[in-house]
Amino acid sequence: MTNDEMKRAMEFIVEMEAKSSVKIDALAQAQKKADERWTRADERWERTEESIRALLAIAELHEREILSLGETTRATDNRLNALINVVERQISERNNGK
Repeated sequence: MTNDEMKRAMEFIVEMEAKSSVKIDALAQAQKKADERWTRADERWERTEESIRALLAIAELHEREILSLGETTRATDNRLNALINVVERQISERNNGK
């Protein structure tokens, strides 16, 4: 191999190494950006999960309140029905007593 051929081969190798280095740097940068996006996505998911859990807790509280209200309403209905029966009986007895 002549001196010129050796010089061209070495220049070719250096050029290829430089191109490879640029590609590796670009890949490393792309990987870094992808990792950052995943980190942000993970953080958003954690916040979303926390929000969903909070909403579920609120829904469970509301469900208990609704059930309690239903029981209270039922008790009130029973008392109101008893009062209505007493009033109707009183009215009926007055009308029958004429």
